[in-house]
Amino acid sequence: MTTGYGDSEPRPRVLHVDDDESFLDLVAAFLVDRHGFEVVSVSTVGEGLDVLADADCSVECVVSDYEMPGADGLEFLRRVREVAPDLPFVLYTGRGSESVAADAIAAGVTEYIQKETGTAQYAVLANRIEQAVDRYRADRRADRRAVALESAREGIALLDADGRFEYVNPAYAALYQHEPQTLRGADWRTVHPDSAVEHIESEVLPAVDADGGWSGTSTGLRADGSTFPEAKSIRPVPGGGYVIVVWDRSRRHRQFSTRRPADD
Repeated sequence: MTTGYGDSEPRPRVLHVDDDESFLDLVAAFLVDRHGFEVVSVSTVGEGLDVLADADCSVECVVSDYEMPGADGLEFLRRVREVAPDLPFVLYTGRGSESVAADAIAAGVTEYIQKETGTAQYAVLANRIEQAVDRYRADRRADRRAVALESAREGIALLDADGRFEYVNPAYAALYQHEPQTLRGADWRTVHPDSAVEHIESEVLPAVDADGGWSGTSTGLRADGSTFPEAKSIRPVPGGGYVIVVWDRSRRHRQFSTRRPADD
């Protein structure tokens, strides 16, 4: 058996909807035996919607025929997009026409594949599913990271290769009394007094480039002109730029100094 996924990565669960049950069996056998997928096979759109409505189904890709009784694949696609805008959806149909393809693209289809004779078509289908699931998983991981960054108590920023803020989380912007949107696109020097800028340019950034990172102290500049002692870590990112994690040292010191000692 040849599988596209190892033990460290869960196998994709695919929902396949087609009113030809013998074809469902052929596709399922190929996807399970050759690629290690999990396949849920149903013969109507209604059954497919029921599977997706199950909170425990964990479907990562939908494969659907076009011509089916009751509701066709395009109607199914539209219904799926109402509840799962980003879920990969492959329209796998025996009816090929420009109008069907155009309607499917307009409705948000991920892939459009025409059924053919022979088994080579199943390899194409499996490859398209793998690619779609990989993108879907990457996007979900990115979404989870974004939520974590947005809710982090530490200030986190990403600089582009030109030294401008590509991303700042709310905690970072709040340290300097800015809104996140006002800092994005601004130069990093905006949030430092001249003395700190000189220190960062002459000592910190060369250390980051030479050693692959730097951690230490600096001075932050708030929007009202006041300054505060900051602790920060800077790391380079592939393609140019830096990721910065920073916090207010005076605030952290106050938090530690006001903690009550543990009872003996």
